[in-house]
Amino acid sequence: MLGIAIIPTFSTYVNAASIGTTTINQNTKVSLSVQEKLDKYVTVNNNQYVLSKESKSIVSEQEYAAAQQLIKQTNEAIKKTDSVINRETKVATNEFTLSDDKVKVISLNQGKATKRKKYHYGVNKVTYHWNYIRVYLNKNMTQTIASGALGGLGSLIASYVSGGAATFAVGAITAAVTTFVGNSIKGGVWVDYNFLAKTVTRTGWQ
Repeated sequence: MLGIAIIPTFSTYVNAASIGTTTINQNTKVSLSVQEKLDKYVTVNNNQYVLSKESKSIVSEQEYAAAQQLIKQTNEAIKKTDSVINRETKVATNEFTLSDDKVKVISLNQGKATKRKKYHYGVNKVTYHWNYIRVYLNKNMTQTIASGALGGLGSLIASYVSGGAATFAVGAITAAVTTFVGNSIKGGVWVDYNFLAKTVTRTGWQ
């Protein structure tokens, strides 16, 4: 990826927020290092993320419960948006194609390594991982957000998160985009927002 920025985590808490149709406790925060440990215990079955019970031995009860609850909400969002999970990357997108046997799903969100321009106008979309969303913003929306307006960001992520959690996510994403692009908006950007760590972890140019 071009122009990738690693964003330091920060701590801000709110009492409770709605993700999908379920209320989760926003005070339960799971560090990125713990999520890395959990990642190998997350598999894909019937186009849904599944967290193995074996992971209970490496994390606390609260961390396990928080991960399970978030996976439940991610699975609901995947159904709601008719997305498909790539078994290899564990990334879900609603941009995909089917092979001739109509069984094997090939995700198109990864793309192929080809010679390309350094910056692109980009697209507006959201892809899912079990513990974070990647929000793609085209150049126009990036400019709008950097100027201080929300620019439809809340609507873009509404299929995944709502309520106080959405307000927090929009604020974090807006701040990250503004910092990343500075005074030079070269094209569209993408942003990784991690709901368990409650922070933006990476940004990059599309």
